[in-house]
Amino acid sequence: MTTSSFSSVQHGQHGQHGQHGQHGQHGQHGQHGQHGQHGQHGQHGQTGAPPSAASALIMAHATTVGPWTWNASDPQPKPLPFNDPANLHTWSADVRVMIIVQEIAATLAVRPISGTPDAVSVGLHDGTEIARLDRPGGDTFAKQLNYLEYYADQRSERTAEILDQLADLITPFGAVLPLHPGRHRWTYELIQTALEAVSLIEMQCKHLLACRRPNEYSAQIQPMIQTPGHGTLPSGHATEAFLVATILRDLSHQAQHRPHLANEQLLRQAARIAQNRTAAGVHFPVDSAAGATLGVSLGRYILEMAGSAGHAHGWHCASDAYGGADFTYESVAGIFGSDPLDVADPSTHASVTYATPVSYTLQTHPATLALTQLYKLAKGEWTTGVAPTAQG
Repeated sequence: MTTSSFSSVQHGQHGQHGQHGQHGQHGQHGQHGQHGQHGQHGQHGQTGAPPSAASALIMAHATTVGPWTWNASDPQPKPLPFNDPANLHTWSADVRVMIIVQEIAATLAVRPISGTPDAVSVGLHDGTEIARLDRPGGDTFAKQLNYLEYYADQRSERTAEILDQLADLITPFGAVLPLHPGRHRWTYELIQTALEAVSLIEMQCKHLLACRRPNEYSAQIQPMIQTPGHGTLPSGHATEAFLVATILRDLSHQAQHRPHLANEQLLRQAARIAQNRTAAGVHFPVDSAAGATLGVSLGRYILEMAGSAGHAHGWHCASDAYGGADFTYESVAGIFGSDPLDVADPSTHASVTYATPVSYTLQTHPATLALTQLYKLAKGEWTTGVAPTAQG
C-alpha cells in the first residue's frame, strides 16, 4: 500500500479523513487529488476561499445587504427531485465520491473461511461469491524470499517509479491511453471512487489473512521505503493497479483502433506497478498475484453494477499453489479472459495453475443509481477512435 518513509501518510488516516477533505492523500492511494479533477477534494464544505477572506466577507456583508426583506411567501428555489441520480451534478466531487463508495461497499461482504487452506471470500450478502483468496502457507513465502534479494539490485533504476507510485497509480495508465484530467473528469472520478471502495475490501482481506511482511522473515531485506502497517497479502498496489486497468479497458475499448495492444499495455503497466513493490522490499510476488486477481474481480463487479454487461466473472486465487514462482506480466497475461491462470514454478520445474474463474449471476441487482450515472458520464468521454473504412 502507498505508505513510505518519504511520505508518512498512513492508511489509517485516510488522508486526514476526519476532514473528509484530503481524499487525495488517502493513505494507500496517496494523492489521487493530483490525478486531476478533484484536487485534494477540499475540506468537505470549504468554498475554495482562503481563511483570510472571512474578515473581508464580514465587512462586505455589513455594508451591502441592506435591511432584511425575506418573507415566507416570497418565491423559493424549486425543490430538487427525490432519489434522482441527476442530483449528483449538484454536489461537489468529494460528496459524490462518498455517496458512490457507500453504494459499492454496502453491497459486499468479506468472509473468513476456515479450512485447508484458510481463505477469504468476497461476495454479496446473499452468499454470491465474486472472488476468493487462499492463504499461503509459510513454505510458499519461504520459497519466494530469494526474489526480494534478486529485485533489490533493481532498486536504483526503479526508484522514481516506486516513489511516484506511493502517491499516484493513474499516471502510468495515462501514458498508455489518451487520458487527460481536463477531457476525462468523470473517468478520473469513477476511478477515484472505485479505488476508495476497493481499499475497504482489500484491507479486510489483509486483516483476515494476516500474512507477515518480507522483512519479518529476514533482517537482510531492508526495504527502501517504510513497510506498511498491515498484512502483506493481497498487495494493495496490485489490487488497485489491476482495478484501474480493468475499468480503463472497459471505458476505452470502443475508442481504441487497436484494442488488443491497448489491453496488453494496460496489463503490463499494472504488472510493473505490482512488481515494483517487490523491488522496494515490501511484498512477495505471490502478494501481487493475489492482488491482481482481486483487483480484476472487483473491477468487473463494479462495472457489472454500473450497467456494463458481461463482467460477471471473478477469480479464485489458490495462493499456496504459486509456490516459488515470480510475478511478471506473463503471470497475468490471460487475466482478462476466462481460462485458468498458470505460472512457471522454477522450484518444481513445472507449470502450476494458481487461479481459476468464478462465474456468478447477480440474482438481485444492487440499487446503484449514482454509480450507474457516474459510469455513463465516464463512458461518454470516450468516443470511437476507429477511422471509417475507405470505400471503392
